[in-house]
Parts: sequence; structure tokens; C-alpha cells
Amino acid sequence: MSDEDAPPLVAPPSSPPESGGEDGGIDFVDIEARGAYPAEGADGEAAGRRRGGLSGLGGSIGPHLDELRRRLILSVAAFIPAFAVGLWLYRALWELLLVPLNAAAPNLARFQALSPSDGLILTLRVAFAFALFATMPVWLAQAWNFVAPGLTPGERRWLYLSLGGGCALFFCGVLAAYFAGVPLALSYLLPLNQTLAGWENSFTGSGYVDFIVTCCIGFGVAFETPLVMLALGWAGVVTPEGIRARWRLAVVAIVFIAAIMTPPDPFSQLLLAAPMVLLFSLGYALVVWVHGRRR
Repeated sequence: MSDEDAPPLVAPPSSPPESGGEDGGIDFVDIEARGAYPAEGADGEAAGRRRGGLSGLGGSIGPHLDELRRRLILSVAAFIPAFAVGLWLYRALWELLLVPLNAAAPNLARFQALSPSDGLILTLRVAFAFALFATMPVWLAQAWNFVAPGLTPGERRWLYLSLGGGCALFFCGVLAAYFAGVPLALSYLLPLNQTLAGWENSFTGSGYVDFIVTCCIGFGVAFETPLVMLALGWAGVVTPEGIRARWRLAVVAIVFIAAIMTPPDPFSQLLLAAPMVLLFSLGYALVVWVHGRRR
């Protein structure tokens, strides 16, 4: 057959490539989607980190970690100037710390330095203790701002009241330790050193500051007992019946906690355990009240 008699060549009708079909066609929509949303895995995490911050670690936990980091930075930023103020007011703060000692032993104001750096260490400890107590509202406010967006209005109201009550109870415990607990403990312990051991009451300033700060923090935490019991009762973790059945174990636990949170002497432990038992009784009354509300 000659070329003139051959049938003309007709191109087959063109059809648009199927997206994701079996013929190996190119899926342009899929390519654009992959460019807009990087793949998961190591490449996705790297792309997220390039976009900034910790948000590339995951869609949910990354922003929370960024927010937590920002809250911690703000808290530390408030602590640093408070520490500087504590260094500036060191002399006045030291005079305030000597008030319980002068009340217990007016004629005793003897301290000794065991190393050349004891004076500097004492100054730093006093300033640190001042900054810790002064910036506690800032730490609590940052914690509140961190958890508040995820709460309902009712939960926010309860948490706000709990934070306010917790701060008030903590500072009440600190004041109780400063004006009552520490002077009573010193009036008992200082003569005990002379009568039993025959020791002269001459100690370091750092040891005295540690004693006062430990007592104040211990009393402050102990005064939070009613609030903790109220929260557990509201959550249904504890009930009035359960407390009545295990109150003896609770008293033993209170004595054990008092032994941990106070200096190693029986009088200070008893001095903290007695108010904790009273606060435990108040917490029991609050649990009974909230249990009735739940019913």
C-alpha cells in the first residue's frame, strides 16, 4: 500500500489527568496541599521550628510551652529587682529578723563567722528570702493567667477565690510563725542548749536565718490545710465519713509533716503540729459543708 492510500493518523482524544489515579498522573492539587501543609515527622517538626518558637512540637502542646516559658520569664524578671531591693534594704531586714531573738533572749545577740564569706552569704540569703516572699503574688498571678483561659467562668471564680484564700492563709501562717512560733521556739531551745548540753548560745547568722525562714514557710504551708481539704472535698476525693474513719492516721501524718518542715527539735515540731490539728478540724468542717452542697 502506498503512502497516499494509508489512513490518516488521528490523535486520541485528550482527557484531563485523574487526581491520584492508577495511571500515574500528576496530582497538582496534592502538590499544592503538600507545599501549604508540610508533612509530619522530622521534616514537619523542623518546618514548625523554622516558623518560630516551640509551636513546631505539636499543634496543642507547643503554644502552651511557649506561654509557660513567657510566664516564667516574667516571674524571674519580677524576682531580680526584688532581690536587688533586698540587698539595698539588708540592714533593715536584718533588724526585723532579730526581733524574735530579742524577744526570746534580750541579752543574746552574738553571732560568729566560720569563714570569710559568711557575711556575704548571709546578705544574699536575706535578700533571697525577701524577694521570695515579695514576689509570691507575681508567681501566683502568672500561674492564674496560664490556667485561666482553659477554665469555665464557674471554675475561674472558684480558682480566683482559692488563690486569694491561699495567699491570705499562707501569710497568716508566716505572721503566726514570726510573732508567736519562732519566739516560743527560741525561748525553749536556747535555755535547753545551756541546761542539757552546757553549750554557749553563739551561732552563725546563716543558721539563724535558715531557722526563721524554715519555720515561716512551714507554718505558711500548714495553714493551707483547710483549703486543700476543701478542694479535695469538692472534687469528691474525700468525704466526711472517710475523714472520721481515718482521723488517727491523719494526726500521725500531721506530726510526720511537722517533723519534716521544722528544725529537728521536738518543741518546734509540736508547735507546728498543734495548729495543723486545729486547721485539720476546720478543714473537716469545710468538707462537711461542701458535701452537703454537693448532695
